[in-house]
Amino acid sequence: MARIEEDLERMISQGRLPRSGGLPSERRLAQHYDVARGTIREALLRLAARGLVVRHPGRQARAVAVEHAVTLESLGVVLHAMKHARPESRRLLEGYFELKRETLVALLVLACEHASEKAFERLSDACFTLREGARWDDGSRHWVKQEFALLRMAAGAADRPGHFLLVQSLERAFWGMAGVVRPLLSSEAVRHWSQQTLSWLYDRDVEALERDLPPLLLACDEHVLRSLGAASGGQGIDSLSPDSDRASESRPPHHGPEPR
Repeated sequence: MARIEEDLERMISQGRLPRSGGLPSERRLAQHYDVARGTIREALLRLAARGLVVRHPGRQARAVAVEHAVTLESLGVVLHAMKHARPESRRLLEGYFELKRETLVALLVLACEHASEKAFERLSDACFTLREGARWDDGSRHWVKQEFALLRMAAGAADRPGHFLLVQSLERAFWGMAGVVRPLLSSEAVRHWSQQTLSWLYDRDVEALERDLPPLLLACDEHVLRSLGAASGGQGIDSLSPDSDRASESRPPHHGPEPR
C-alpha cells in the first residue's frame, strides 16, 4: 500500500492529472496495480487524511489544488509541485525551519522549568546522544532521528502532549523532503548547538536557552537554505523527494556532559 500511496503522491505533485484534479477510478487503479479495490481505497484514505485528496461517496477522488494542500504532512509533495515558484517554495521551507526552531526552544525552556528530575535526566541523555551522533557522523546524517527524539523527549519532559503531536508532524514533513535536505545538513553545526544545549540543560539555564540557542539553530537552517540556492543539476527544491533510507541506529552510552 505504501508504494501505491507514493505513486499517487508523485502523480499529484508532477501535475499528471486532468485540470479538474480527478484521479482514475478505484477500479482502474486496482487493475493497474493488480490489487483489491480495498487496498486502493485505503491508500486514498491515507492521502485524504494528509489533505492531498478529497473523497465523496459515489464520486471519484479528486486531488486538492496545490495552493490549498499545504500542511506539514504534505509539505514535501507541495514543494515539489511548486518547483517553478521558487520564492513561494523557499518561504514554505523557511517557515518549516522557523516552526521547528521555535518548538525546540520553547519545549527545552518548559522542561527546565517543570520537568521532574527523572524526566530531565532522560532529556539530557537524548541531547548527549544527539551530540555524539553528530560528532561521529560518517556523512549519512543518521543523527537526524536523534534530533527528533530529543524534540519528543522535550515534549514529554515539559508535559505538552499537543507539542508531542506537532513534533510527530514536523518529523513526517522532514522525511517527505529528506532526499535533498538531509545531505545538506551540517553535522558540525548540530554538534556545536547540541553541546552548548547540553551545558545549558545541565545548569537549567533558561536565559541562555532563550537568548543563545535560537541563533545557533538559525545558522544550521541558513546553511541548508544557502546550499539549496547554490545547488545545480536538478538538485535543490526542484527535486525534493521522499527519502527511503530510514535505517535504525543504536544509542551510545551516556558518559555525562563534557567538561566545560
